[in-house]
Amino acid sequence: MLTPADLSSSQNRMPPKGSKGSPAKQPPPAKVPAADVGQLESIMQNMSIRQDFVLADAHPRPGYGTQGQPVKVTANMFPVRFNKPNLSIYHYDVEITPVVKVQNQKMPKNLASMVWRQACIDGMSRPDSVAFKNAVFDNQKNVYTIDKFELGENGKLQMVVAVPEPDKTEVDDRRRFKLSVQPAEDRVGNPKVVSISDITKFCLAKGEVLSNMEGVLTAMQAINILLRDDPMTKYTPIGARGRFFGLQDQTPISGGGVVGKGFTQSFRPTSKDGYGAIQLDTAFTAFYQSGSLVNLATEILGLGGGGGGGGGGRGGRGGPRGGRGGRGGGRGGPPQQGGGGPASLQEITAQQGRRLSKLLYGKKFTLPYRQFSIKRISSAAAADIKFLMNGRDGAPDRNIGVIQYFKEQYNITITKPRLPCVVYGKNFMVPMELVHMSDFNTINFSDLTSDQAADMIRVAAQKPTARLEAIKRWYSVLDYNNVPKIKAWGVEVNNLPMNVMSRVLPSPKVTYGQGKTVPTNFGAWNLKSVKFAEPGNTLKSWAILSLDRYCGPPEMENFRRQLVQTMKTYGIALTNENPPCVTARHQSLKDNFSEACKEAYMKGGKQDPQLIIVIMPRRDVELYKNIKTVASMSLKSWVPTQCLQWTKIRSPKGQDQYFGNVSLKIQSKLGGVTHDVKLALEKDTMIVGADVTHPPPTRGLIQPSIAASVAGMNSNNNKFESSIRLQEGRLEIIGRLQEMMEEHLRTFQKHNRDPPKRIIFFRDGVDEGQYKKVCEQEFAAVKAAAKACGGPKYNPTVTFVVCAKRSDGDRSGNLKAGTVVDVDVTHPFAFDFYLQAHAGLQGTARPTHYVVLRDENNFNADAMQRLCNDLSYTYLRATRAVSIVPVVYYANIVCAQSRNMTYNDDDVSDTTTSYSGSGVKQPKDAAFDPNLIAKRLNKSPVKEVAWFM
Repeated sequence: MLTPADLSSSQNRMPPKGSKGSPAKQPPPAKVPAADVGQLESIMQNMSIRQDFVLADAHPRPGYGTQGQPVKVTANMFPVRFNKPNLSIYHYDVEITPVVKVQNQKMPKNLASMVWRQACIDGMSRPDSVAFKNAVFDNQKNVYTIDKFELGENGKLQMVVAVPEPDKTEVDDRRRFKLSVQPAEDRVGNPKVVSISDITKFCLAKGEVLSNMEGVLTAMQAINILLRDDPMTKYTPIGARGRFFGLQDQTPISGGGVVGKGFTQSFRPTSKDGYGAIQLDTAFTAFYQSGSLVNLATEILGLGGGGGGGGGGRGGRGGPRGGRGGRGGGRGGPPQQGGGGPASLQEITAQQGRRLSKLLYGKKFTLPYRQFSIKRISSAAAADIKFLMNGRDGAPDRNIGVIQYFKEQYNITITKPRLPCVVYGKNFMVPMELVHMSDFNTINFSDLTSDQAADMIRVAAQKPTARLEAIKRWYSVLDYNNVPKIKAWGVEVNNLPMNVMSRVLPSPKVTYGQGKTVPTNFGAWNLKSVKFAEPGNTLKSWAILSLDRYCGPPEMENFRRQLVQTMKTYGIALTNENPPCVTARHQSLKDNFSEACKEAYMKGGKQDPQLIIVIMPRRDVELYKNIKTVASMSLKSWVPTQCLQWTKIRSPKGQDQYFGNVSLKIQSKLGGVTHDVKLALEKDTMIVGADVTHPPPTRGLIQPSIAASVAGMNSNNNKFESSIRLQEGRLEIIGRLQEMMEEHLRTFQKHNRDPPKRIIFFRDGVDEGQYKKVCEQEFAAVKAAAKACGGPKYNPTVTFVVCAKRSDGDRSGNLKAGTVVDVDVTHPFAFDFYLQAHAGLQGTARPTHYVVLRDENNFNADAMQRLCNDLSYTYLRATRAVSIVPVVYYANIVCAQSRNMTYNDDDVSDTTTSYSGSGVKQPKDAAFDPNLIAKRLNKSPVKEVAWFM
């Protein structure tokens, strides 16, 4: 988090231990001497270790930026001192196996943690108890300690650990485990012992540490696990990025959700005085409410008393926006009591069941003493399901219904027999009314409804000062300096966040038609008295389709007249001012679209439709997805659409701004340019943005991931082409990037006569641990595409930049647009910086972290930072700077829209009402055509316009 600094508590370096004086002022950063850069580069080329924060293979920093107005800001980074500078850290591997092996026994996810904590309790009676006392475990296989374990003659520590079961005094043999601990080995087979001083040397960018990057990584990993050790006993970790949540601070939102308020932390190297720092921040995540599944299903399906609000007119969703309605009777009673609450859900439709299956796949629920994961919701009601039950004590096998089974076996009467069952494990089933949902079941981001997303923004949006105070409160709660293990390791965390020197870069000139330059204010401007910079294709074949019953011919005519007038005002090329207005007469969305396209074709000079304007009743995520899917994949050819909300069209407030924003999008979809920004680039440069999005949680076969790239196709880099490929599910690297880049290179050459001599490639969606692998393979793919298009002599210079804007990254407050930081909180020697190009619209904005991994174009710091800032002003459909370079933003949008075309939410396998206890095969990759979307897109004229806007 970067906020305007409180200079009264200015703090730049950790004072000497015991000192109460003011810290010394940090000198301005010096540029890295050319000789040192060369040495760093040559050493890095030989490194092949795993990358996390080390970035050993990143392009070395060419120096620090100097342009812009200096401003001191406060970061959410708390400096860390090592009071035992020569402390050794011993790294051990841990193996845990059951004493009694049970066939097909599935170990609980937190088994390793349970076994290790019990081992530490048992270890207090051993001679090496201090090693157990100060050891930390990553809950997988790595243990770090500052004291050696006593090993046996075989070089291992071996013991049997009995994990007690709740409310039981005797331990079942199935809860006894063999624990084996042995020294981890480095790359040459020696026991792995690292010094905490390696982190200090790394932060100082000392050359000798570069020969021991594996040791640096191990030491930093150990410190991160040390910091997690205490919170792991008090909070619930969520995800892989160090987020922790408790039950105390949750806010209910619509659709059966709650927003949990927690924290995220990580130890990071910095470039400041040889210190690392803890990056501490608030965290927000949406969870499903715990308790009765019947209550939760009622809320999700919008069938409760008042529902989620905000949906007046939808039917069953409750009244006007406001309260979320009744939530039901608390958590409900134990399973045998049901606990249905006041919303008496008795039956659901097949479609509702499929929706619940999709949303709740993999979510945890509890039965007495056990926790399970939902596989799906059965398609049949509990009363209609029968299965073959094995006979006991000589009795024959027999068919039995679920209702009868629970009555006979457990004396439980099912009161809602028309509700379905929850299917879990090896196709076991339990009636829905008996299921109690566990805490901390996350709502997948892609599953958030528009109401839930709005609710979450409302809860999470905080002013910078409020967020900084919340971070300080978490610092006090975590109380690092009084945690026994942290004290034993000699780690001390400063209680003051770092003050950092930033610079505010000047905003570029934003130019519209006829060379008119508009003034920018806080990174924003308006459309008053301007025409768009460059016309696109002339709009001739188009239609307006209304899906709202209250928007009939008279209303559509008024809307058409206002829209046409606005488009003409901004200079959109338009020859057909009277497009057909079509009202939805068919049950099928595809049939309504077909009719609109036919009308557009006939009244547009028998030209294929260029655009269909679709009037939706209100904001409806599912309807929007269906519209985009039908328009791109189900018609004769791909048709661009522009979706509008009737509630906004008829609202008297903000009409000029609303229709202006719509015109921005239409201009982009016609291939026009809304505004222009002069970039400090040679004309033969191509800018590319790329991203990968992954499939939703598996409900059977693993679906493919989607890779998208968007590239400038003219010399000004303000007209764009997109390329899409499907690839193996969960694959981070873009596997078919060479094909995609070949498309871009040929298109650029078609529009500019010559191919680009320089390529700047911005990549989003890469975890830090994947930087090296992604850069190596994708950089090579770009080079291979160039050779495929232009032969061996064609070798454009390539700059490869990763940009990350994550919810748990550094946050910026109400700073001026264009604030850049490349000192102190940045990497000790890699070429990286934080840029907040935009002004936050609500709450606290977040900067983007740019890391230059390869640079054949030899950018200096000022040139790269200025380029990224200027690019942020070029987003086609906005009148303000955006948070990340637009080509990446476009790739994000293409990925998101491609999800609608690729993943079928109703694809839940459940075709029978008779089940057996047979095993379940592990999910396999689904068969897919990598060019499924590309084949449609590449033969359509929309490929060379910004259809995704």
